[in-house]
Amino acid sequence: MIGKELRMARLFNRKSGRMVLVTMDHGICINPMKEIEDPIKVVRLIIEGGADAILLTPGIARKVYKEIAGKIALMLRIDGTATSIGPDLTNDELIFTVEGALRMGADAVATFGVIGVPREAQLSHKIGMVNEACEKWGMPMLTEMIPPEILEHQFKDRAERKWPSDPEIVKFSARVAAELGADIVKGYYTGDPESFKEVVKYCPVPYVVLGGPSSDDPDVFLNFIREAMNCGAKGVSVGRNVWTFRDPAALIRAICRIVHDDVDVPTAMKEI
Repeated sequence: MIGKELRMARLFNRKSGRMVLVTMDHGICINPMKEIEDPIKVVRLIIEGGADAILLTPGIARKVYKEIAGKIALMLRIDGTATSIGPDLTNDELIFTVEGALRMGADAVATFGVIGVPREAQLSHKIGMVNEACEKWGMPMLTEMIPPEILEHQFKDRAERKWPSDPEIVKFSARVAAELGADIVKGYYTGDPESFKEVVKYCPVPYVVLGGPSSDDPDVFLNFIREAMNCGAKGVSVGRNVWTFRDPAALIRAICRIVHDDVDVPTAMKEI
């Protein structure tokens, strides 16, 4: 479908075939964070750093659209009813439609899923129905898959985030997303190259790794990204590790050097 192909081409760098996606949809689900109090300021830094795409909620996209127009691809989060203070982090339903995302000029929509939980069927049904609408309108869909053991950590302080303990769940989750129609899967790195290669191999659509364990040391963060690229990941989806850093634009430039130019970590660190 021409529309989907054109939008996918705006998401992924033409030279490398990979994507640097910076997420800023945290305000809908996680306790208030001072770093995103001023979304226009954060968006400007993301664009300055050279990211390929930005993930926003519909409400914030309406506030910052003049900043992003013609400068960066827009991905819209269209689900997200569960919050960090709610009783069930899997109680996640649609908040927007694919048609609405089209009207806003989005290049892709993002959905969220978890397997191995009581609401597994409802979450998968949601993703499947979004896929049907995306096929109708030529809209790419990214699906973020979180292992059940990681779920609570994903919604809490950066210091508590960690790698999954079971690579097979990461692998299974990625395949489920692809089976449900995801054009891009966003998921975890497994913590070691050999098991992660199996995840990428089993996922028949582009797999982008999400932010990873928190670290105040950019060298640690960039080494994780370098490892993931070496294993065949098609990009990264980064958020808190970027815009909580002292110089977000510089860190994004370093990430882009690894993802798009295939440089080593010491070379990328020169951007910071």
